[in-house]
Amino acid sequence: MNVIDYIEKNWDSTIREPGGATDGSCFRMPASYSTPCARTLFTGFFYWDTYFANLGLLIDGREEQAKNNLTVMKFFIERLGFVPNSDHIVTRSQPPLFTRGLYDYYVRTSDRAFVRSCMDAVEREFDFFRCDRLTPYGLNAYGHNETKAGQEWYYDEFDRRLGFTEREKKLDREKFVGGLLAIAESGWDFNPRFREKDNRFAARDFVHLDLNCILYDAERKAAMLYTEIGEHGKAEICAEKADKRRARIDAVLFDRTRGVYCDFDYVHGKFSEIVSCASFYPYALGISCEQSGARTVLEGLELPHGLSVCPYRGDEDAYWQWDYPSMWPSNVYFAYEGLKAAGLHADAQRIADKYIRTVDDVFAQTGALWEKYDALEGKVSVTSEYDTPEMLGWTAGVYEYLMEQKRQNA
Repeated sequence: MNVIDYIEKNWDSTIREPGGATDGSCFRMPASYSTPCARTLFTGFFYWDTYFANLGLLIDGREEQAKNNLTVMKFFIERLGFVPNSDHIVTRSQPPLFTRGLYDYYVRTSDRAFVRSCMDAVEREFDFFRCDRLTPYGLNAYGHNETKAGQEWYYDEFDRRLGFTEREKKLDREKFVGGLLAIAESGWDFNPRFREKDNRFAARDFVHLDLNCILYDAERKAAMLYTEIGEHGKAEICAEKADKRRARIDAVLFDRTRGVYCDFDYVHGKFSEIVSCASFYPYALGISCEQSGARTVLEGLELPHGLSVCPYRGDEDAYWQWDYPSMWPSNVYFAYEGLKAAGLHADAQRIADKYIRTVDDVFAQTGALWEKYDALEGKVSVTSEYDTPEMLGWTAGVYEYLMEQKRQNA
């Protein structure tokens, strides 16, 4: 059995039927929905994992299930104003890929009626991030809506998992845990992008590059979808907002010294020290097509077996899962799209091939797909934050997407 056969055989095991609530779920779903894992650990609904699973579902002709997943996202937005991290973590969101997912579905199906039914939800999610996650620069940042009691619980939980330093334990607790929860909303929990001298998790001080690129892409795609359903006035409004966001991203998040886009610490007036895979997002999502910056990012992150989240900084400087040398499918997807958009087609294909080869090799050894891989050694990436689960929907989705791209480019 090869990877494609394995994915096709196992899609159904990751789908849960509507009405039934998973353990710990706060909701009964309106439609069947995909879970990241078939049997262990992540067996509920998770927001941004589902976007990447939908890539594979659409490729495999499972349009109805992709539509069901979008219906669940729409349901959450109508209930909460945003799509939560998961069906049991509802005090924060994750990277807002609902509009992009709706656009992907429309490209495959031309289902204008479904698009029309979702546009109010598209606008509500915009309102949430534009208003609840606003920075003084007119751009947005990840955050949270956790209660005081919840913040105390997370403080103890993250201390157990991550181990706070003595300096961090002396910081204002509410602001400190707020930074941790903002990183959790980013989906990159945890990583070194937002470190400061006394606080490795100072995300509340930053404008976040990936979020603003995703919102720019969503605004552009909303304009396209409005045009498709004949709402030309609303299309113009979305396009204008996208243009303003792009100008702000160029003004605030482009580090001219290094020639790359990066997260910006607006409290201290400096860019993040870390040029991570987030720096591919501007190229992938239409902010820039300038080659030298994309190539600089690639040179700092490419390893023998793929793409590391962040660059190597020494053996003593490790930040758990979303750091060197872990390779995550979401990052590979945006890196591939970014390199291709910048005209670096050979580089894009090489990164895709490394990911495909690593997944194939590990599958041959283990008979399974995994959440993340080690881009340095070409094996399963194992971290101490939680057990590494198998049959991840986003691994399947990105693998199939890259395989489809390879066939089309042959």
